[in-house]
Amino acid sequence: MKQQKIYMKTWLDSHSRLKLVDTDQWYLDLANHLLWVISESDLYREETLETQQQVAITMALYLEDCVADSGNWRQFIRWHKKSYGRYLPFYTVSGSYFPDEINKEDVAFLLWAINSPVGEETDYIENPLDAGLLEFADVLYKLLDEVFEEAPISDGLAGDWLMETELMEKQRAALPVALMDEKLPVNVERFMKASGGEALMFFDSYAALKLFFIQALKWEDEEDSLLPDLQECENFVLYANMKGLLIGPDVAKYFADKRNELYDAETAEEEAYELFCEQGLCPFDLLKYGMEHHLLPDAQFPFENGKALLHENWDFVARWFLGEYYEGE
Repeated sequence: MKQQKIYMKTWLDSHSRLKLVDTDQWYLDLANHLLWVISESDLYREETLETQQQVAITMALYLEDCVADSGNWRQFIRWHKKSYGRYLPFYTVSGSYFPDEINKEDVAFLLWAINSPVGEETDYIENPLDAGLLEFADVLYKLLDEVFEEAPISDGLAGDWLMETELMEKQRAALPVALMDEKLPVNVERFMKASGGEALMFFDSYAALKLFFIQALKWEDEEDSLLPDLQECENFVLYANMKGLLIGPDVAKYFADKRNELYDAETAEEEAYELFCEQGLCPFDLLKYGMEHHLLPDAQFPFENGKALLHENWDFVARWFLGEYYEGE
């Protein structure tokens, strides 16, 4: 069977440019060399050619940035170090980690990123400490290390190929706390009176939520005014802060609040990680409130060490997967 290859147009597309620079052919040749190794590996042998090419191009982009000591990769690790106190999520790097060179932990993270695609729904999250992933990361690292000294410096680096600059620059805002002795929006004031000053309330059905809207919030008893799109949902969390009211449908079972009779620890263990990974599933301020008030203790990735990896990296995970929903309006 003829070996598939990556063509120059695909390489240029990864840089969002049409014009070649002197180093493009060298890095394209590297990507094609890596593609053969990737396509024969246990980790990617059964994957599509598109995924195999993505891995090869990603590794070439990574080396290109490292050799130039610039680009989106360098931006990413410097931002992560400034924001979270270490260069990478998930990995405890050793004294042999050098931020101005290449590192096998970097390669492992990039494989994790490829294997854990971002989207509206999250079907699969890779274990960043999976033995097979770490083993293949070491293989790729050694191949990159062999050519590191001879790799040319490019003056045509790719743009935000790993993480968008805008997303890295978003600041996690302090939660706007609603206090009873302050001037509050009408809905929030009525909510706080009904809740006894608590920020969260829980409802098992749309019928119960609708009744609260009418009786406590004094909304008009008209279908169009009572959020009819939520009729198919249940297990609601209603959260009040100075900005207004937020509704989290189908998520109450994850919140370990002493007043929440809907909480289900077993379900939370299996599913609560989706709050951090599935876009639009939970308002970010509600997720943030849950973490800052220790209301999601059983949230964990579905693999070994999944609880520690999620809780130690939750803000990065939410930022990475939720994208525009992270600190969104």
